[in-house]
Amino acid sequence: MSAMPEQTREQDDTFLNLVDFKWLMAGLGWWIDLSRLQRDTAYAGECVQHGLTSGSRLLRQRSLELLPLLARSGAHRNAALACVSTGLALATP
Repeated sequence: MSAMPEQTREQDDTFLNLVDFKWLMAGLGWWIDLSRLQRDTAYAGECVQHGLTSGSRLLRQRSLELLPLLARSGAHRNAALACVSTGLALATP
């Protein structure tokens, strides 16, 4: 039995993280277009920014986890600035 290549596992993890983020956002009334999230850096930054400023601790955690995935596109900069400017901390409920 052959092992799954590392790149394939990373792609699967990335996709699962995006889907998880999408459904957490939907639970708060924010609808996410996954294909646009992956190709539109401004949209991705706005989505992650909403997640980082939400009242849901789990969504804030998932949003922070997305930052490295979006780092290649530059969308993480806007979201990271939102996190710093609002003083969000994951330790708060």
